[in-house]
Order: sequence, then C-alpha cells, then structure tokens
Amino acid sequence: MDRQSQSLKCHLAPEERAEPGPLKTLVKIGITYKPLIIILLFCGFLSALHSDFAVHHFMDSFMGYFFIFLALFKFFDLKGFVNGFSTYDLITKRLRAYGFSYPFIEFCLGIAYLIKFDPFLINWITVVVMTVSGSGVLKSVYSGQKPKCACLGTVLNVPLSTVSVLENFGMGGMAAYQLIFL
Repeated sequence: MDRQSQSLKCHLAPEERAEPGPLKTLVKIGITYKPLIIILLFCGFLSALHSDFAVHHFMDSFMGYFFIFLALFKFFDLKGFVNGFSTYDLITKRLRAYGFSYPFIEFCLGIAYLIKFDPFLINWITVVVMTVSGSGVLKSVYSGQKPKCACLGTVLNVPLSTVSVLENFGMGGMAAYQLIFL
C-alpha cells in the first residue's frame, strides 16, 4: 500500500478500514449479479413446472428459458448489445453481423429446447456456440480487460467476470452432458 492510501485509510472509521467480511462480500455479489440471479431462479421455477423432474427434461427446459430470457434482454438494444459484445466475442470482433445474429441464435435455441426439436442437433449447436462465446469471455477476463458483460444487453449492468465464463461453459457443459447421456 502506498503512503497516500495509508494516509487516507487512517482517516476512515474503523468499520471502513477493515477488509469486507464474507457476508459483506456475499451481499455485494448478490447485488452485482441480482438480475442474473433472478433470471436463474425464474428459469429453475419455470423448468420445475414444465418438466417431469427427469434430469434431461429439466435441463432442456432450463436451457430453453435461459436462452430466451437472455435473448430478450439483448433485443431491447440490439445495436448496443453488438457494440458491447464486439469488445470480447471472438467472432463478433471480426464479423459484426454475427453479433446481430447472436440474440436470434439464442432465441431459436431456447425455443428448440422447449419444443424438444432434434436434441442431437440443438445440443451440438449449443456446445459450439457456447464454447466459442465462452472462449472470448475467458480470454477477456483473464487478460485483465474490464468490459461490461453484454449477456443481458445494455438494459442491465452486469460485469464481465468469472460468472460470465461459468454461464457460457455451463450451458455448453449441459449440452455436452445431454449429448453423452441422451
């Protein structure tokens, strides 16, 4: 810590000087990712209503609702989404048209999961799309860049972080699981 930081820290109240505890850190994460947490809860709830509790049926429903919710947020400001997405997506950096098509791809995947259209094909497409997308997020996060995550469009502000990496590779992983165990 440099001298100026130490000097400023001395003038803070004791509770402001201390490092945040685990509860404060958890609350901060909850506030930061509140929109994503709400979407996950809704997807889980709707999936429980929509499925017969078989793992692959629940996963199909969850993935379908998740893709649809995320796509809908991107549609509110498609151009803004593409501008944000192009800062870290490997394909959109080179081909902006892919960025414009990405919410439509997510929306179609969501519908396909919900109507159980050709699970083999849909799971393969999901694995490819999420792996490519996740690779761009991973590269950006671990190179130290701090762009805003475009996963919820420009309507909600969620930072690009490890959560974004888990979101992409998690969806790809669920699709891969279904390919293996269908």
